[in-house]
Amino acid sequence: MNLTIEPQESFILARIEDSRLDALSAPDFKARMTGALTGAAPKVVLDLSPVSFIDSAGLASILSLLKGLPEGGELRIAGPRDAVRAVFRLTRLDKVLPLHDTVEDAAAAMGSK
Repeated sequence: MNLTIEPQESFILARIEDSRLDALSAPDFKARMTGALTGAAPKVVLDLSPVSFIDSAGLASILSLLKGLPEGGELRIAGPRDAVRAVFRLTRLDKVLPLHDTVEDAAAAMGSK
């Protein structure tokens, strides 16, 4: 899996560089993100803009990331394509994970909390 993780001033920016987050890539995504999220109350923006397909294993890995955040941590999804956004809506995960059009939007919303 191609995943970039970049610490920003007030949050961690993680960007999946592949077109799929599925059963094959989800375990690697989960392991790498868990390893990157050390420290107190990380805030994470997950950029899904390159992702055109996500399955239940991909969704489960994102939920696992959310559940693994310490108290005060936060996860926001940035740049989901229409097909990915539709999966979030269909599973009602858009009610649990805020979806934003851009990384900038997600970061701004995070700062306003």
